[in-house]
This record gives sequence, structure tokens and C-alpha cells, in this order.
Amino acid sequence: MSGNKRTRLSPEGRRNQLLDTARDLLLKKGFSGFTMDTLAFEAGVSNPLIYKYFDTRLELLQDLWAREYESYALSVREELSVAENFEDVVRVFVNLNFKQFTLGGIAHILGAQPELQEVNKERQKDDLRKTGQFLVATVKEMYHLTPSQAGHVIALASGASIEAARHYARYGGSRKKMVEDTVSFILNGVEAFKT
Repeated sequence: MSGNKRTRLSPEGRRNQLLDTARDLLLKKGFSGFTMDTLAFEAGVSNPLIYKYFDTRLELLQDLWAREYESYALSVREELSVAENFEDVVRVFVNLNFKQFTLGGIAHILGAQPELQEVNKERQKDDLRKTGQFLVATVKEMYHLTPSQAGHVIALASGASIEAARHYARYGGSRKKMVEDTVSFILNGVEAFKT
């Protein structure tokens, strides 16, 4: 057992404590370094207690990925709800791409595991569809484009944002400057497209 003093928690509290500890371990040791024994040690609980909440390692990881994805989706909705203009919306999505492609985040670790990809697959497809519809409608209205033109603009903007984030993940640099340059590039590209 770890030096952590074991305390009585509600079943939901214990479950969340185990998921929080699993998340922290994955961030510290990576996917291959994560075991149920290590989780028990770090959480200050017995191995059988973990299996009281999760039948398998895979079930624990699936539950963690579902929880982390929900938290991610909520943060996106919150950020978009305070966006005051299209530039703010573009900045939200560029920042999300940069976060997604920066190695080491929990979403990157869990989302890259083939055995976990099915967990949020339908939710991710639905979120992507809704996001695309929102962005196309916004660009169409703001720039007086046809739906086809707006879709083309969003595809180009998305590609620029993703490639800039990949470049940053590969080569580093000033993240703040690269985000601002990407936002500027996208906004200027949208302006040029409408003329």
C-alpha cells in the first residue's frame, strides 16, 4: 500500500478517486506503464477493491475515456458560448487543435488506443457533424456564401488549423504566436475567398 491513508468514500466518490488516479498515472507513466497493481498502490487501496468498481482494466479505461471526453465536450461548449464573434470561434477551434496535437494530454493518450476508440465514436461523429453545421451556417451568413462555398471554406480552415497544430507538435516554437498566426491566416483566407 502507498503511504496514502485509506479513507471511506461514497461509492461514487471512490469510483471518481480511482478514475482520477488512473488519469494521473497515465499522464505520468503512459499507457504501457499503467497497471491495476500500480493503480491500487497509488490510490492507496487493495487490488480487489478496484475490481469491485471495474471488472477489467479495459472497462476502467473505457469509463475514464468516456468521462474525459464528456469534460472536453463541455469545455468546448462553454468556450463557444462566450465567443463574441467569428474570430473568437476560430480561435477556440485553433486552440483545440493545438491542444489535441500536443503530445502528452490525456485525450491524446486515451484517444490513440484502438481498444478505446469505439467508446466515444458515435458521440464524436455527432459532435463533429453539429460543429460542422454550426461553422458552415456561421460562415455562410457572415460572408454571404452559398452552403457549398461555406463548406469549402471550413474544410480549408480546418486543414490549415490541423496542419499548423501538427507542425507545432513536431517542431515546437511559440505556441501563442503560432495560434495567432493560424487564426490570422484563416481569417484572411475567408476574407479573400468571398471576393
